Order: sequence, then C-alpha cells, then structure tokens
Amino acid sequence: MDKKNFQEVRIPGGYARAFRVKAGQYLSIIDVEGKQTADFVAFSDKDRNEYLSPHHTRVSLMTLRPKVGDRLRTNLRMPIFEIVEDTVGRHDLLIPACDKQRYLVDYGVKDHRSCVENFLEAFSSHGITRIPDPVNIFQNTEFREDGTLFMIPGLSKANDRIVLRSLMDTLCAISACPMDLNPVGGDRVTDILIRIQENF
Repeated sequence: MDKKNFQEVRIPGGYARAFRVKAGQYLSIIDVEGKQTADFVAFSDKDRNEYLSPHHTRVSLMTLRPKVGDRLRTNLRMPIFEIVEDTVGRHDLLIPACDKQRYLVDYGVKDHRSCVENFLEAFSSHGITRIPDPVNIFQNTEFREDGTLFMIPGLSKANDRIVLRSLMDTLCAISACPMDLNPVGGDRVTDILIRIQENF
C-alpha cells in the first residue's frame, strides 16, 4: 500500500484523538491488541448540531447489531457512515460513554480517566463542549432472558477491524476506553489504530 494514500493515528490506551474524515474516504478502526473498546463519536463538519446517533441508527436499522452494508445514522436520521468491512461483527449501540460520575458512583473511584473527559480534551480546539452518546466499537453487550444487560470482554482479536465509508464530511474522535474496573475491555487498556484512506 502506498503510504501517500492514507493517514494513520495511533490512539493510546485510555486517551482519545480527534480527526477529520471527508465524504468518500474510508475509516478503518483497528484493535491493536484485542478486546479494547473504541468509543466513537462523529459530527457533521458542516453543522455541529448533526452527529452520529446510536439511537437513531437502532431505529433505522431495527437492530442492535449492525452488519456490513448497513448505514449508521445521525440525529437528523441521515446516513453518515456505511459499514464496508467488519472482522468482529459485535459492537454496542446502547451504553453511554463512561464519565467521572460513572467511576465515582458505581465504583467509588475518584480522578479516573473517562471517555467523556477524553472527548472534551480531543475536541478542545474545535469548540465542542457537549458529547453525544457514542457507538462503542468492539464492545460486547449481551442480554439475559429477563431483559437485563451485562457487558463481557469483546470478541475482537489483535488487528481486527471495522471499516466505514464516510457519507459526509465529518469531525470524529475515538477514545480507547479507559475502563479497567469491569471486564468490558478485557484485562487491560490498550491502543486503537485508525487509518483514513481514499480507496479500499
């Protein structure tokens, strides 16, 4: 592959990075070591009031588990990304991003890094101060027969990926989720790699 045709950003475990993806470009989200959740948010680069919405995506697709060929939707119900490859097939459209209150209220832990704070840091130069709920790439949320939810380690292995084709100009961010107090991210917090390219 010609390196001139793609851009890579490695996101350290427990932190986030912001980046732009133009309409027609392909975004690969790659789990470097396996079982790492990648919280993913994206805004229209033309209108920051429009953003990727897991809630509207669920209703549009009538599923909790999007697959290759499906289109993720914005809060205005417009398609924003199309899934063109997925080596895992299990992602989460239900769980909000972890924040400092999650760690304090549910675990009694203060000053823990969180996805919300990570996103605010990543977007600090873009004037974004309100973070929508993410699509949790590689996160594995299961359901019991009585309707209760439980989160277990993801199914992703080292170098597994999902590839999205952007359908509009976007400003995005991914947080390599710092959750280390439940099994959702495996036994440690690790890196996420993103690749933006013109062709796939």
